[in-house]
Amino acid sequence: MRHIAAQLRPRRLSQIASSLYARIHPPRPNSVASLTAATQDRTGLELGGPSRVFSARAILPVYPSALRIDNVNFASQTAWEAGLKDGGEFHFAAGKPPGRQFLREATALTGIADASYDFVLSSHCLEHVANPLSALHEWRRVIRDGGHLLLILPNPRHTFDRRRPTTSLAHLHEDYLRQTGEDDLTHLPEILALHDLALDPNAGSLEQFRARSLLNAQNRCLHHHVFDLPLMRTMLAETGWSVLAQEEVRPMHLLALAQKEAAT
Repeated sequence: MRHIAAQLRPRRLSQIASSLYARIHPPRPNSVASLTAATQDRTGLELGGPSRVFSARAILPVYPSALRIDNVNFASQTAWEAGLKDGGEFHFAAGKPPGRQFLREATALTGIADASYDFVLSSHCLEHVANPLSALHEWRRVIRDGGHLLLILPNPRHTFDRRRPTTSLAHLHEDYLRQTGEDDLTHLPEILALHDLALDPNAGSLEQFRARSLLNAQNRCLHHHVFDLPLMRTMLAETGWSVLAQEEVRPMHLLALAQKEAAT
């Protein structure tokens, strides 16, 4: 047991060090100029969040440059936020009027009109959604022609998903066709077998993690799917987005900038 702990500790310390370094010296994505231009003085919708990566002095400072940002979360209380109210305020940047808070599923933005926004933001959210293709279709619906999607997913090589295989496109198709809902636990056996608990200190012991995972429909903590850059590009293209840029960004991000082309 001590031998295993000795092996796990350096990996966890390395992850902490990398995260702290990224906060002090935030990396600048190669496509940062394009990302800034896509959101400057424009109105957006964020799925999940608020997200540190979009704040001032972070890797993608969208919050201080955007005109307004509304927000979608799945419930009034989540593992990351509390006291949310449908129709309430979403405070995204100091000194800016708040946006509107929606309580919706990422796959069903009911009451949000077509072409309502200039851009959509999503950081470390889509992996928590059981039906990613359905979500990407829905996010495209609320964006005007020529609008943008800034999508950030976890890089599995640097997270607790590092032992899990990349999800196949065929599996995402299956989820879309059978309209998989958020109560789906298809991936749970794989997750319990391969999840690196040493890189997920909030998960507790294996038994605690299993108990929490069985309640995923309420807490949404599971990563249903595991992505890499090629899968990101393919699923974006298949849901009507034109991919403008993709890259890995330290310490643990996969980033894509995509655009909704005008209908022909």
